[in-house]
Formats: sequence, structure tokens, C-alpha cells
Amino acid sequence: MRRALFVLSLTLTSTQAHAQALTQNYLADFFGPIQERSIAEKREYCGYFGMNDEGELIATKPKRGREDSCLADVGDDIVEIIASYHTHGAFHYDADAETPSSDDLEADIDEEVDGYVATPGGRIWKNDADREKAILLCGRNCTVSDPDYDDQAFPPVSGSYDLDGLYERDDADY
Repeated sequence: MRRALFVLSLTLTSTQAHAQALTQNYLADFFGPIQERSIAEKREYCGYFGMNDEGELIATKPKRGREDSCLADVGDDIVEIIASYHTHGAFHYDADAETPSSDDLEADIDEEVDGYVATPGGRIWKNDADREKAILLCGRNCTVSDPDYDDQAFPPVSGSYDLDGLYERDDADY
């Protein structure tokens, strides 16, 4: 019994350490090349962060999605999912994509994993599944942003949103 608790403790500590490795600087660098492609192709890209057999933090290859959606594959190398990630593609006047959508946060809550979202304005958000909240990790131009981004097109973003706040933003008429 003690041995099993010790192994479980090591696993939780290792998982928590890997999740903490997803820092603002790491994410800004990670998203950079994916953002460039996402903006150029006007498509979302998505994937997962997780642990491999050796206990190392890895990311799946970004999967190309549609203009406003993306379904990631876990792949064979990840033995434990740590978080999801996705981009929001290029700036468009018909879509307020500077925050995670309510669908984004709901999906992460349902999967019981945190999620990271990069926006056309170069912001990076963390969807905290346990707290059921989207939290702004870093603001405008934190990572690659769309040169056509218009920061006057939509209302300014707040530092965090719960589901009700995202529903309101999703349903707003701009």
C-alpha cells in the first residue's frame, strides 16, 4: 500500500511539474510557427501536450482544422494528456476570436484538461478546466499576431472569463 501511494505521489508530482513547464515564454515560442501557418492559411491548428513513455513533456504535431474549428488527435506517443492547444487562425471582422469561445472552454472542461489558445492578436489564454475559467496569460503580440489584426474591431478583452462571460461575448452584436 505504501509503495503504491509513493508511486502515485511521484506520478502526480511529475505531471504537475510538466504542466508547470508550460510557461508563458515556452508557449509564446511554441505557438510562433504554428500561428504563422494558421494566420497564412486562415485555419485553426490544434493538438495536445502530454507525457510520453519516458515521462518527458511532448506535443503532438499540429493538426490543420477548419476556419473556426479543429479536432485534435492524441496520437500514439502520448501516454498521459496534460493539456490541449489550438490557434484561432487569421483575424476576421465577422469573428471575435481574441478570447477562447464558450465551446473552447466547455470542451476542455469536458475533457478534464487545461487548454491553451493563441489568438490572431497574439494573445495566449489558458482554459483552466478545474476552475472553469479562461485566463489571459499574456496580451497583445505575446506571440505571432496577424498583421491585419484590428484592435478596434471588438471590445477590449478582460483578464479572465467564466462560461457566462464567454457566452455573453459569443452572443454580442458588434
